[in-house]
Amino acid sequence: MRLTLSAILLLVLAATVQSLVHAAPPAPAGHWKVEAEAGQLAARLPGQDVASTKKGSAQAFENRSGWTPAQGAQYVAPAVGDGWTALTVVVDVFVANLRGNYQALVCRDRWGGPTGDVFGLVVTPDGRWMARVKTAAGQCALTAPATTGWHLLAMTYDATHARLFVDGRLAAEKAHSGTMVAEPKTALAFGTYSGSANGILRGALREVRIWSTALSAENLAEFAKTWRAELKETRAKGFWFAEAADTHVTDTKSVEIVNDGVDSINADRRVDFSLWLGDMTRAATPDEMVLARLALQRLTKPRYVLRGNHDQRPGVYEKEFGELRQRIEHGGWVFLLIDTNPGDKTPINQTEHNWIREQLKTIDADTPIVLCTHHPLMPHTKSYLIAGASEVLALFTEHNLKACLSGHYHGNQEETVDGVLFTTTACLSTTRNNFDGTKPKGYRVFHCEEDRITSEFVPVPKAPQ
Repeated sequence: MRLTLSAILLLVLAATVQSLVHAAPPAPAGHWKVEAEAGQLAARLPGQDVASTKKGSAQAFENRSGWTPAQGAQYVAPAVGDGWTALTVVVDVFVANLRGNYQALVCRDRWGGPTGDVFGLVVTPDGRWMARVKTAAGQCALTAPATTGWHLLAMTYDATHARLFVDGRLAAEKAHSGTMVAEPKTALAFGTYSGSANGILRGALREVRIWSTALSAENLAEFAKTWRAELKETRAKGFWFAEAADTHVTDTKSVEIVNDGVDSINADRRVDFSLWLGDMTRAATPDEMVLARLALQRLTKPRYVLRGNHDQRPGVYEKEFGELRQRIEHGGWVFLLIDTNPGDKTPINQTEHNWIREQLKTIDADTPIVLCTHHPLMPHTKSYLIAGASEVLALFTEHNLKACLSGHYHGNQEETVDGVLFTTTACLSTTRNNFDGTKPKGYRVFHCEEDRITSEFVPVPKAPQ
């Protein structure tokens, strides 16, 4: 069949219109975005009363402003979603810490109460994103592994499936049907649960959008493309973090130098977070570990801790500090913290090898990576190179490993091998000396900018000279 020119033009026009309709989602039913100047999460559509969401503050995370809820208060807006047959929730969020209790992002969800499970996006205590929606057919919950840092989360429901998207990519889906439940007394809550001020978000919300339709994967991918471009622009300024190791806490007197280090880190406005790379205690007694945890609790920015060989009494470290390995995302960089125990003469076990492999599967080849251990991986360390270090480093051959940071050797060492920065740090302790014979105690600060990382040592003023 031959088509006339006018018919061809009509087909092209129809395809163009269809593409434009597909590419342009409808206006959301609710839209809120941080107003940094006012320090609040403000409505972007007429008629949305969010006065109670003003209880919080605007803070900068990785050079982007976000709204952080105040502790012990609830932040609610008028309910949306009752009786809907479709839903999309998109959240631009920064999560500072995955440990501890549930963290509510956007919820019409009383979390286990008799009513109110309309929908919700939360972070679970075991470090997973969770999306929930409840319909006449029951409740549907989706989960996917979570990481710290900025993320664009989305949940959709179209009366046939519920889906969870992370940074524009489909992370989980389940078949589900029915009309969403109607619970008119359940408010829409930000950074807390709908039924109370519990489930506080440890991080910040930048933007929340809710639709009464299920946006397509293509729509969400376009949102993510714009979001990534903005992240790239803001991250070009780089960021700073601190790293300390070997505090060897024994009693309240030994905590004083740790407190001095914490005060110094808190006073450095450049520092976004801190790493503590093991040997927090002398002998891993419960009292020592509590003292170490209380000292770090005074930090005003997020902190991430590793277990050292002096911290190995079963269950004691985990009770105070949690996970033995962690993945952190910050400023476009990925930090992998692994457990290298029991000691430097024993190769890192296959559990850690396998965990690294699983993480690398989800990290783009050009993403800068920092590997953190207690025992040194430094090829030319003066002492304590862990057995099998080369096998661990070989796992990163196809990735952009930029630095390996370690403790255990009490001394400032720094070298770059094949483009990878290796460091160890003088101990931050008055109960132990530096192995390299130097007197100053302290910590290091690192500056990450684009694809570069540099380091400097910071003596703690009250350390003995």
